[in-house]
Amino acid sequence: MTYRAWQVKQPDEQAAARLANAIGAPLLLARILVARGMSSPEQAMEFLEQDAPLSDPFLMQDMDKAVQRILQAVDEEQPIVIFGDYDVDGVTATALLYSHLRGMGANVRCKLPSREEDGYGLTNAIVEQLAEKGYKLIITVDNGITAVQEARRAKELGVDLVITDHHLPGETLPEAVAVVDPARADDTSPCKTLSGAGVAFKLCAALDGCEPELLLDFCGDLAAIGTVADVMVLQGENRTIVKHGLYALQNSERPGLLALLEACGLGDKPVTSESISFAIAPRLNAAGRMDSAVSALQLLLCEDEGRAQQLTDQLVASNVARQEAEQRIMAEAEAQLAADPARQNDRVILVWGQDYHPGVIGIVASRLVEHYGKPVIVISVQEGEGKGSGRSVPGFNLHKAISACGELLLRFGGHALAAGLSVKEENIPALRKALNEFAAREYPVLESPPLELDVTVRLDTLTVQEVEGLDYLAPCGNGNPAPLFLLENALIEGVYPVSDGRHCRLRLRQGGSCLYAAYFGVSVAQLPYQTGDRVDAAITLSIYQGKNGPQLSGRIRELRPAGLPAQTARQAALFDAFLHGSKLPDRQRQELLPQRALIVTLYRMIQKGEVWAQDLQPVFAKLGPENTGRILAGLTALTQLGLVEICETGGAKKYAPVPVAQKQDLFSAPILKALEA
Repeated sequence: MTYRAWQVKQPDEQAAARLANAIGAPLLLARILVARGMSSPEQAMEFLEQDAPLSDPFLMQDMDKAVQRILQAVDEEQPIVIFGDYDVDGVTATALLYSHLRGMGANVRCKLPSREEDGYGLTNAIVEQLAEKGYKLIITVDNGITAVQEARRAKELGVDLVITDHHLPGETLPEAVAVVDPARADDTSPCKTLSGAGVAFKLCAALDGCEPELLLDFCGDLAAIGTVADVMVLQGENRTIVKHGLYALQNSERPGLLALLEACGLGDKPVTSESISFAIAPRLNAAGRMDSAVSALQLLLCEDEGRAQQLTDQLVASNVARQEAEQRIMAEAEAQLAADPARQNDRVILVWGQDYHPGVIGIVASRLVEHYGKPVIVISVQEGEGKGSGRSVPGFNLHKAISACGELLLRFGGHALAAGLSVKEENIPALRKALNEFAAREYPVLESPPLELDVTVRLDTLTVQEVEGLDYLAPCGNGNPAPLFLLENALIEGVYPVSDGRHCRLRLRQGGSCLYAAYFGVSVAQLPYQTGDRVDAAITLSIYQGKNGPQLSGRIRELRPAGLPAQTARQAALFDAFLHGSKLPDRQRQELLPQRALIVTLYRMIQKGEVWAQDLQPVFAKLGPENTGRILAGLTALTQLGLVEICETGGAKKYAPVPVAQKQDLFSAPILKALEA
């Protein structure tokens, strides 16, 4: 469980009222705009109504060279191959550029790498294969910026290379005919956050010699899918691309996309950026994760309705297989950590096993990060070699940590929040030790970043019209998140199972008003609250069509006992630091040292089944938030002495007493001895 503070913006309410009157907006929308720094009517209207103009593609370094070489190939009917990537951004970029070049009459084909056989990016072997097949021009999309050796090999073989990418370059750029990448140090174009599909979109506009806006109706749908799926910042040009791309997607005539929308349950519903993130992208991604991304590419390019349905069925089946593999690895990972509780206390959690599917280990790592609030690396071992995928938390540079252990690794790469590595199986335990030593040394106290909420709301002031006004903020995503609200001191009036018990729904009351709010990923058994409890809820709001017309609905991001202060997060971080060897001054150690009476009270709560291992916040609230560190120390002591253990019943993990033959001296526990020293 991640224990973090909640940080709620405090907008100037008078400024919000003035803004609402000035622009004719609902007050809730105006409060959010002010909270996000848009307090003047001019700022607000620029954000709400005006599309950021799409800049001239030729402002991008080497775009002129790329266009010249591609047009030459089209005019001379030279064979061209587009080399993409297996993720959604790479697949949509490939489909976008391929469709455009075909429309120009080019002799063009596509190639996507296999995640398992080829790995990421252009390789010498692939360059040689393409040269042998007679291609005279290779165009990369969403990759290639680090292909220095591969560019050299292409030149040796007489094959021209045009690179289009959006990732950060290395110290040396590849020697290609053109290297188009807004992340180049010498690139002067205004938008530095384009996706791979966004760069391909700009290339198409440059090839046509037209303003980019004119292409949005034709290929904005693919550019939008790639932009949202790759979690690019939805500001400026990206916001324009996605806003118009969603409209194009909603009105698409592509048989493949129509079949996919139907399979996602979106055939007759509005398509939003959330639809891409949670429905469209996972299905397109499943192809590249489980087998080959070619089927996803074929679907986007398909012109036959029957074939489109077949390909959609394949993607749906791949997505089901992906979910099953993910659940299987997740269960194994949790079993590993439960069998060795000390590993749960690691600052960097490592999980490894034989033949984990490499296409899903990154997803599992992300889920474990959400659960534990720590960096996690999941490693799949095959034939004595482990390939790992890691995810981190803000504030902990995972790439730096892995780099510090480079002598134990075969290969590694990535960035602060995500990284990959290869390691010999026998070196995995040493890697775990080295990573945690690095974490203890470089990050002695690592407090989770706060959960940022926009404004506080009251149920008696919310209306359907107010919440409908939030649609003006769309498209939402990275850099423009969906509004997150604080609902304070709400009474839980009911708890109901949803989706065969996998999730739950709460009926929350504030004064005379009620709201039903879904809590995904938490079953009724896993919820450490019950009817009658008072909670603070971090929620998003939406509208659904009920029997009596439009109704308000909520989705819970996090719950906590009503009024729980921020000090719990600080004390939890302090205890974690001490647990991992950080030397604390006497005053801070005393904050963590529990009295016998507190441990006895805690043990009695465990006997009654009142301590959920997955969320200790109700315990913090009951025994005093100022005792958070002492509660964690007490639980650790009871576990070290073998007096309690974590047991799972009905999906809920709770602390349970362990029968013992004789009494134990509580303060003989190693954690308490260390705190007293």
